[in-house]
Amino acid sequence: MVTDGLHRIRRGQFQIDTVLLHADAAGGRPSIVAWRLTRPDGRRPAIVGVVADSRLVTDVFARIVQQSPLLPPSLARERKDLLSVRVATADGQGLFASSTDWSAYASETSLDERLGGFRVAVALAGPAADRLIIGGLPRSRVPLLIGMLAITTGLIAVAFVQLKRERDLIRLRADFVSGVSHELRTPLAQIRLFGETLLLNRVRSSEERHRSLEIIVQESQRLTLLIENVLQFARLERGAASGITTKPERLDVLVHDVIEAFEPLARSKRTAIARHIDDEIVAPVDAGALRQIVLNLLDNALKYGPPRQTIVVTCRCSDGLAVITIDDEGPGVSETDASRIWSPFYRAGRDSGASGGTGIGLAIVKRLTDLHGGTVRVERGTRGARFVVELPHATREHVSDAARVVLGGA
Repeated sequence: MVTDGLHRIRRGQFQIDTVLLHADAAGGRPSIVAWRLTRPDGRRPAIVGVVADSRLVTDVFARIVQQSPLLPPSLARERKDLLSVRVATADGQGLFASSTDWSAYASETSLDERLGGFRVAVALAGPAADRLIIGGLPRSRVPLLIGMLAITTGLIAVAFVQLKRERDLIRLRADFVSGVSHELRTPLAQIRLFGETLLLNRVRSSEERHRSLEIIVQESQRLTLLIENVLQFARLERGAASGITTKPERLDVLVHDVIEAFEPLARSKRTAIARHIDDEIVAPVDAGALRQIVLNLLDNALKYGPPRQTIVVTCRCSDGLAVITIDDEGPGVSETDASRIWSPFYRAGRDSGASGGTGIGLAIVKRLTDLHGGTVRVERGTRGARFVVELPHATREHVSDAARVVLGGA
């Protein structure tokens, strides 16, 4: 069973970290096997799972039958008098039965194979069927009963899907909190270490003092980027689009400023940044939002690329569009991940050796680009991934020296 699941993951039918259920009848009484293939912190893949008594599943069905108003309670004193629910494995071995009574008014469905392919059957008690409609059911009651039982079975299936979705949301929230905590802890530890070194005067030369101060500044910049990302993500989740105010800005000047601010972080990983930026590109943008877009893409390139790589930043104007591209030398983005990396909390290539993150950087890039009426995409670059941002209503303006000073140009 586990080997079959591994083959399916390799073929792309299941994603890594997808929880799989299976009923194992070996040894007499059925047992429930829940497992997943995970890659913790970029290490080698590991199988994490648990084997439990079948009551692990039957208790869930029992709660649904007892607590969910699948039919009006006025039809009977107790819900068990209305419906009988049975759950069996894919090969028909029984796991759960809410009642020993069974009637001909029954319907059956099979759950998704990731949930064990369990077969769920629901039967309506005969006396309850007569009370569903005032005056009793018409003589030809089979179509109505089949439809009602199909809806009831569907409700039980929806309840299971909802439980799975809730579990996934809890896992995503836990991963996000863990990622933010890790990202905060690392630069804070560096700042404290070198701050104490300077405070206790343990440096042996002016070069070491300068290097300590440089590291403190670099780690402070990392903290600033992380906090800005979290705050911006919170604003976007609340729908605070009013915070985006666009006006004509010199994109070449803005992109140069962002690169200069980011270069100390790049040097800490022995990474160079090459620029191919055309002059005098003007477009209506929010300067703070554009800074966040470029910073997050640079941070993504630094995080997923190897040491001593060269990140190439290009900014040009083409057919009324300002086109900003950032190329790295990392492993690139697969076709499967290309559309999913823009979702919050999703991190592609967890096995690529990239350091951890919060999983919201590219989601912020997508949302801010959309608010500008632009587009963003990822494609295969010369050596790694290439992220392309296109912003509308861009022009090339040859401004005077006085205007150049006002715009902040060289």
